Amino acid sequence: MRTVSVGLLVLLCMLAGSAARAQDIDASRVYRCPDNSYTNMLSVVREKHCQPVDNANISVLSPTPLPRARTRSGAAGRASAPDQISSGAQSERDAEARQLLQSELQTQQAKLAEQLQAYNGGHPERLGNERNYQKYLDRVQSMKQQIDLTHANIDALQRELQRYAH
Repeated sequence: MRTVSVGLLVLLCMLAGSAARAQDIDASRVYRCPDNSYTNMLSVVREKHCQPVDNANISVLSPTPLPRARTRSGAAGRASAPDQISSGAQSERDAEARQLLQSELQTQQAKLAEQLQAYNGGHPERLGNERNYQKYLDRVQSMKQQIDLTHANIDALQRELQRYAH
C-alpha cells in the first residue's frame, strides 16, 4: 500500500471542497509529476507533464491535535514537577558531558598533531603514485582542508567546554 505525502492530502482536501474547480479535477485518477509530487488537477498534469499512477492506493491521514500548553498555576504547576531534575543529578550529567567533551578534545588535538606532521608546513612528501604534479597538489589541498576542519572541531569543543565551566 502506498502512502501519499501530507502536502498532497491537504491539496486533495482543499480541492474536494471547491466545487468551482470540479471540472479541472480527475477524481478517478492520481498522477505523479516529474518533481515526485502527486496530483489529480488536470491543469497541473498538463503543465508538468505528469503520468498516471496505476493501482494508486491513497491513505488519508487525519491530523492529530497538538497537546495544550501547560499553565504555571495550580495543579498544572504541580504536574510538571516530576519532569524537573534534581541539582545533584544535573551536576552529574554535566560532569559526564564535560568528561566526554574533554576526551573528544584530546582526540581531535592528537589528530591535528598527526595531520600537521604529515602536512609538513605545506610540503608533504610525494607519494609514488603522484608522478602527475596535479595529483600531489590535490592531495596537499585535501590535507589543508582536513586540518582546517579539525581546527574548527577543536574550536567548537572548546566553546562547548566553556559552557560547562560555570
